[in-house]
Amino acid sequence: MNLRYLLPSARTTNFGDYVIHHSVEQLLARFVPRAAGHWDIESGRLPEIDADCLLVPGITHLTAGERPALERLGELPLPAYCLSGCIWQPAQHPGFLLRTRVLRWRQVAEPDTRVARAMRPPVGARDPFTYECLRRAGIETLYTGCATLLMPAEGVADDGYVLFSLGRGHVREQTLASRLLAREHTVVGICHEDGDEERYRAAGWELPLVNWRGDVELYLSYFKRASTVVTGRLHGALPALAFGKRVFYFGTRDTRTSLFDDLGVPIHDWSDLPSAVRRASADFNRALPGRFLENWQRLLEHIVAESRRQGRGVRPESSPVEKTSPTSCVHA
Repeated sequence: MNLRYLLPSARTTNFGDYVIHHSVEQLLARFVPRAAGHWDIESGRLPEIDADCLLVPGITHLTAGERPALERLGELPLPAYCLSGCIWQPAQHPGFLLRTRVLRWRQVAEPDTRVARAMRPPVGARDPFTYECLRRAGIETLYTGCATLLMPAEGVADDGYVLFSLGRGHVREQTLASRLLAREHTVVGICHEDGDEERYRAAGWELPLVNWRGDVELYLSYFKRASTVVTGRLHGALPALAFGKRVFYFGTRDTRTSLFDDLGVPIHDWSDLPSAVRRASADFNRALPGRFLENWQRLLEHIVAESRRQGRGVRPESSPVEKTSPTSCVHA
């Protein structure tokens, strides 16, 4: 498929966003040429590069107010498509069962979908919560999952260490848990945000601690060569699953982690951390990445067809569509 497109610049303090951008670019390379350019969506200036469309990788870009520039998409001289978006908000409390009635302790308002409405349909949804929200709002959508689950398992090995992928908050609890795990295992920590190293060192973290060095492949290599990944981050768990690692996910439960429900990945409590290595598992719903890959292909074929229909994307074909089998991206 031939397509001349822009991608937003990956400029963030959350290192998981770099992993997402990297995996999206890897996945796009299977179907379309490389991006014609990048747009810094935080700059407030509209892009001036000639292109057929803007492809928004996803992340939490469908959350109203998360990226104000995306609410100005109607001003763009080219259509914008979301590949794998997420609406981020607290998870609905399940409530309390009182005899035959469920009493709700906290009601979560229906999400604001104005950013999704600014995108051309169908809108790619990263998780089942976002997918169902868009459907209820009457917005055409495809359940595309996260591209990090589709990363190739190249350079994967087992160097025998436990990678402790730091979660948000609870710094002292995680530092203590790492010490307990280190009594029986070689433990290496890895940061996920700017400032993590300083916060954890101040809390007494004395084990090896990997920080971001500006190289996404180097960063991912620590996941690829771990024996087990203990993580409090969505994008600590998803790459580890793609690389066939045993995973223990703890902590945050919100709308983004609804993806774990479909994958069959348990969300453990903080108090379970001392038994993390024993309870870690490489099992998940391995049929789901195949479905995601099929929907990515459907979405990209639609975008190319629409570009041609609008008089764009009429350049000579440069690469054929890769007919990837649904199971070829699933790693044992």
